[in-house]
Amino acid sequence: MKPSLFFLGHDGRTPWVKEALQGMGYSITESPHCGCIVLPMPAFDKTGHILNGPAVSDFLQLLEPGMTVLGGKLQPFSPPPGITGYDLLTDELLTCQNAAITAEGALELAMPLLSVTLDGCPVLVTGWGRIGKLLSQKLAALGAHVTVAARKKKDLAMIQAYGFAPLSLENPASLSGFAAIFNTVPAPIFSSQQLLETDPSCILMELASSPGGFACDGSRAILQGSGLPGKTAPKTAGFCLAQAIDRYLSVKEEFPHGK
Repeated sequence: MKPSLFFLGHDGRTPWVKEALQGMGYSITESPHCGCIVLPMPAFDKTGHILNGPAVSDFLQLLEPGMTVLGGKLQPFSPPPGITGYDLLTDELLTCQNAAITAEGALELAMPLLSVTLDGCPVLVTGWGRIGKLLSQKLAALGAHVTVAARKKKDLAMIQAYGFAPLSLENPASLSGFAAIFNTVPAPIFSSQQLLETDPSCILMELASSPGGFACDGSRAILQGSGLPGKTAPKTAGFCLAQAIDRYLSVKEEFPHGK
């Protein structure tokens, strides 16, 4: 018997998650007195509230022993005794699926803003994680001249092996030659002065979590690309999330003590 699920808070993918889970045999309840509470992705906004939902203090009052809480980036939530918390972003398949959707969504946002075609367009991707790799490949497939910036020598070597131009973040060159810069590094890497060196028409897109890689002092507009899976492809993202929820709950039911 699959548990009933109560959704608290929401984002663009939430309706599709519910629909997919119902198709898998789960029941969606409007009562918080159930076996499992599902929070959004990410679970909390910058104010500490549930994303598009109540304050954490109100959420904690809903919890009962034996409940399971699912969501993305569950910090600062610490499950009380008797409550099981599971961060869905520890699901490697879901993380990779979200990275692919984010990379595609970044292209969807950037292309209408470019004054030139991506074919032959010089672009910079910062970071060689999941999103950085997938985005670089998608850009190159569309004919863009891709430079990828990273810190580690092994990453720079792999970047070159992929056929991209490597750029060391330890000593970055001028940014003036790029038509678009996509950041995936969740830490400041470009100063305001460096950003002023870019062409006024250069698109600066932030794909990393806070604080991001661009020094934001208002001198340049930064296109915020956070939460793209729920914005640009909510149905696909919702189905992927539903599968991750089902994977976890199915294993939990089979091995209730986490063995």
